[in-house]
Amino acid sequence: MKKTIFSTIVFLGASLAYGQNLSKDASKPATAQEPVVSKEMQEYAAKNGTYIIARPKGKELTVNGEITSQKAKLVDPAAMGIKITDRTQYYGITGTTDLLVVKSTWVLDNEMKTRKK
Repeated sequence: MKKTIFSTIVFLGASLAYGQNLSKDASKPATAQEPVVSKEMQEYAAKNGTYIIARPKGKELTVNGEITSQKAKLVDPAAMGIKITDRTQYYGITGTTDLLVVKSTWVLDNEMKTRKK
């Protein structure tokens, strides 16, 4: 009898602990998870991860911040201190009307696949 009660308590405790772990993982929104940036993508982004455009007139873009023209010339987002995300990012370049565009993981992945063909 004591073994049955003990086994039941252990089983319930393990079930509750497992259930709590599941609810923690499920509570994270899918967009909050970090995008997968492979080593190959990082190497590609070091040479092709950004570009500079003139700020489009009449088009609303959400600017993620400001960056100096020296940093904008580096091309590599990691060297600029910018993390590649699942969305394209736009940064104003200090002292100009231009924007630095940081490519998203989706754009980089598609460019890499197209180049391989």
